Amino acid sequence: MWRKIGIGTAVVAAGVIAFAAWSSSSSAQTPPATTSTATQPPAAAANADMDHWAARIQGRPESLDAGSTRGWYFWHDDNGLHLVTTTPSDRVHYFTAVLTSTGTFRDIDKMRLENVDDVKVSDNGHRLVVKFHTHDGIDGVNFHLAGGDAVRLHLDQGGQTIDPSNIFLGRFSVHPDHNPFTVRRQEG
Repeated sequence: MWRKIGIGTAVVAAGVIAFAAWSSSSSAQTPPATTSTATQPPAAAANADMDHWAARIQGRPESLDAGSTRGWYFWHDDNGLHLVTTTPSDRVHYFTAVLTSTGTFRDIDKMRLENVDDVKVSDNGHRLVVKFHTHDGIDGVNFHLAGGDAVRLHLDQGGQTIDPSNIFLGRFSVHPDHNPFTVRRQEG
């Protein structure tokens, strides 16, 4: 689960850098005590439905901070898939997204939402609709996709399809060629 409280710490294991989870909760979270791997499910089994997403969406966008460039930010990491909005303006911007998949949206975790914001799953779990009212902060949703080989995103702002230059994918903030667009799982 990704939530922001401050600067994360890096851990290097088997040549992979992993960052501590972020939290927007008002109380600090303490990592669980180290336990034997025999009592924990294997990471591969726990994350099997999340593996192998396209390289272009891997990693939290480096350009994302509260008040960054107005738009949608979408990525995958060890904690699942994440879709957030931000804007540098103190004026409210209205964002709507419709995500569809043959897979099932699950483990929905709303992030920093106000009463006017909304996240709904419909169509037997195959459709995720989010509505955010964002100003100079970050609103978002974290989720997993069980099954399915792709997710289709249609991202709007102010009631109109947002320009791809205001959509930021993965660590390097790659822009899709068009909107709506589809992100596929990779084989392997």
